[in-house]
Order: sequence, then C-alpha cells, then structure tokens
Amino acid sequence: MNTPALLFGLGSIGAAVFLFRLARQELSNKRLATALKMSCIKDIKNGLCLTAGEVETDSTVETPYTRTPSVWYRYEATRRRSRQGQVKWVETSLAGGGQSCAFFLKDDTGRIEIAPDGGQVVTYPHNRILKSQSGSSTSLGDRIKKLKETDRKKNPDGQKKPFFRKMEIEDEPLDIPHDLVELTSGSPEAKKTLRKYYEKWIQPGDYVFVLGTALTGGSGSSMKIVKAKKSSPLFLSMNAQDLTAKAFQNNFMVMSLIGLSLGLLGVVLVLIGLGLVG
Repeated sequence: MNTPALLFGLGSIGAAVFLFRLARQELSNKRLATALKMSCIKDIKNGLCLTAGEVETDSTVETPYTRTPSVWYRYEATRRRSRQGQVKWVETSLAGGGQSCAFFLKDDTGRIEIAPDGGQVVTYPHNRILKSQSGSSTSLGDRIKKLKETDRKKNPDGQKKPFFRKMEIEDEPLDIPHDLVELTSGSPEAKKTLRKYYEKWIQPGDYVFVLGTALTGGSGSSMKIVKAKKSSPLFLSMNAQDLTAKAFQNNFMVMSLIGLSLGLLGVVLVLIGLGLVG
C-alpha cells in the first residue's frame, strides 16, 4: 500500500466534493439572479432584491493595519517561500479574517439598512499591500498577551471558558508590526517581499451593489437587506457585473471543472495507494 498516495487521493476527493457543493450554490445563485432586475430603494419589496447606493453609517470598524474607518473589511498576512528542491516561490497564508458593522445604502429615492452578518463581499472598492520596513513581526510574547486580553473580554472572570477556543483573533490579527509601510501593487518590491500584509475595505461614501433578501423592520429605515437563510445569498460588490447571472454561471463552470479534475486525480491516487494501479 502506498500510504502518501492514498492520503493525497482522499484529500483530493474531499476537496472535489467541497467544490461541487460550492458550484451547486453558484448555480442556484445564477437562477435567482436571472429573475432579478435592478431596483431603486423606494421600490424594494419583501423578498430577494438587487439594488445599489452610497454607503452611509452611524458607526464604523477600523481596518487592523492602518486603522482606516470602514463598514466592512478583510485582512490577510502571507509569507513567500520557496518549495524544497524547487526554484518557484509560493505565497502561503499565515492569518486572515474580517469584521463588519450594520450600515445603510442611500440613493435619490431613500435609504435601506444592510445587515452584513453571513454576507460576502465579491469585490472591495479599496485595498492595500503593506510590509514591515524592518522585516520584523510581532513577538510571540506580545501575541500571547494580546490573545489573553481578548480572551478576558470575550470570557469575563466567573464565566466558564470553552475548552477549545480559537487561537487566532478573527476580526483583528495578532501580528501587527509597528513599522508597516505601503507597497505599490504589482511593483518589483511587492513581488519580492517575503512577508506581506493585505487589507481591503468598504468605507462611507462608496457606491456599491447589493444582492440579498429585503425584510421589513430595519433600524433607522423601514426595511433592511439580510442573509435570510444559510442558503440565501447576500453579496456586495463595487461592480454590478459581479452580481449577474453570467458571473454566477462562470463561477459554476470554473468550480465544476476544477472539482472534476481534483476528483479524477483523487480516484487515480486512491487506486495507486491501494495498489490497484501500477
């Protein structure tokens, strides 16, 4: 028995199953988007809707690396390294997460609340790439100290703490070097930097498109747009094209093809692992 081949094969099959599930969801989104037309805010009725407007908010959340006021952000830290015995460099993720807060969309006809819980931003209007000027990173001791402080806030004294807890803070990274400087995307320096820090965000004043479920009973508006169920869509983008039936169809095709390739590879590797193929 070839154990490594068997394990890699089972992993590939698992990844293929996951991609097929995502592809199925994209096909469902495509069907929903086909029946939708862009609505101004005053014409939105209960149910699935597609609308657009300018972002307004009463409160913001700050991006972790540059403390930029936003209503929705994602961050990621990566490290560039070469694979053993290969010349090619690969960028691997070290940490990632995000945070959002409720906000409003406004057009000439009115405004509507957006409840971002469970939603997904397809394309952010803003993004940055940063690096530590000295090449340093936050020390392990400082990371543990920050983690303990967050743990105390989430689980106050006297409250039973879960035995299994996330060791990474999802809404803010533990590693925030003190000397971060911005890099120009696509520049030689950005390409050769070994450790990079990314953040992308939506901020007040941005014009964005939203696909989600409208319900009555918003806070500060008569209605709100939410992710109604686990299988229901809630997508935001700076580009209207990202929320069209064609875009979801393309996603479905790409995921299906990659899933099929991984599935076939997994089957071959499993057969090799079991010694059924030489």
